[in-house]
Amino acid sequence: MVEHSHGPAPHRARPTLELSMIVKDGALGLARCLDSVVGIVDRIVIGDTGSTDESISIAQQYNADVVSVPWEHDFARARNHVLAQGQCDWILMLDADEMLDSEARVRIPTLIAEETAFGYDVYRWNYVREFDFRCGGRQAVVNPMVIEQARLYPAYFASLHTRLFRRRPDIYFEHCVHENVSDRMDQLKLPHPPGNFLIHHFGYVEGPSEGKKEKESYYHRLGLQKLALNPNSFQAHLEVGMSELDGNRDPIAALPHFQTACSLRPLSAVGWLYAGICLSRTGRSAEALPSLQLAAKLDSSNPLPHSALGDLYFQSGEYANSRAAYRRAQALGDSSQLSSAKLGAAEVQLGECGKGVSRIQKAIAENPSSGELYGILATSAFIAGQHDLACQAADHRLSMSGATAFDFVLAASIYLHINNRARAEDILQLGIGFFPDDMEINKLLASSFNPKTVHPN
Repeated sequence: MVEHSHGPAPHRARPTLELSMIVKDGALGLARCLDSVVGIVDRIVIGDTGSTDESISIAQQYNADVVSVPWEHDFARARNHVLAQGQCDWILMLDADEMLDSEARVRIPTLIAEETAFGYDVYRWNYVREFDFRCGGRQAVVNPMVIEQARLYPAYFASLHTRLFRRRPDIYFEHCVHENVSDRMDQLKLPHPPGNFLIHHFGYVEGPSEGKKEKESYYHRLGLQKLALNPNSFQAHLEVGMSELDGNRDPIAALPHFQTACSLRPLSAVGWLYAGICLSRTGRSAEALPSLQLAAKLDSSNPLPHSALGDLYFQSGEYANSRAAYRRAQALGDSSQLSSAKLGAAEVQLGECGKGVSRIQKAIAENPSSGELYGILATSAFIAGQHDLACQAADHRLSMSGATAFDFVLAASIYLHINNRARAEDILQLGIGFFPDDMEINKLLASSFNPKTVHPN
């Protein structure tokens, strides 16, 4: 008779974890990133796609395995090249401008020890300098300062990404830009629930500003390529629409992509939100209203649809509805100075002049570098009868970078109203130098200062 042992079960080895990255000229944040994973990961493998800075030497200081990856204008292909070098049970994917916090050190081992798990979606906090920043259908909110490295940045917006997943040959990155493994995992019906740690991202606040426009254009071209290969992809239409709207400032070109996104996922609020914004910006207010109202209903905790509704109501002269919408956005967490100033403008239109102007001035005190706020103050102060303040705000806006043709027309119109024609003409002549083909500047200049023009008494 064979006796069976009833001793303790054999010890199961803990799962191993590997950091997988691609890097090009990431020296600015790479050491910070790698410091944050020391003691968490068992191995670091970095694919370098052509760095000319100190990225490789920094990686080697952390005993990373560095592999050279040819750049073929395809982010998924580059990441899969690095993924093929994998040796551990699990993969953690980070970029050089990201880091983990101390909580991840406790939480990640528990997540990967779950035997039935295949992957986790992880919230990334994207730090920004302005509360007015919007991306992916989200509004920046107050930074609670959970890490010292983010203390300089007042706001952040959250995004969700599958960044921790089991290493398997059938799990790999897809798409030439905005690449992910989540689509592949969905095809395989492998769940990837939310993980309980954060990734902190500094890409919006660090690095030189020059070259960012070229980068946006490059990503847009890759986005069009991605869309051509995935014409029925909700995400691809959303991404191209956003690059048309935010990067190219072209709501007409963006609108069809958002409308297609709505048809592909009618219960996703973000498509309706951006379709409504595009319709509003192209003067199609009647169509924009139900789109934005549906977005607010589908994503009831998001302040952005309400601030967009505030804009739409204001443009339509429905100032009471505009005020209510801006207040609702603030109640949901919209802390942007721009939304606060717009609320002040609505209050001025409703006769609450002192309250509204003070609110706009407070917004400017919190964000004195925003030219748009001075434009709002100039208009609102003029409506409130505070002409000296209106002139001061209009002049200050013209002295700042980024003044538009509208800013010159607004300033000149204010001075014409108070019969300071010399100052108005100087402003228009200056404006025509910057915007020689602008119809409104030319029209106001001709109608106000052409000696052949007959002015009615």
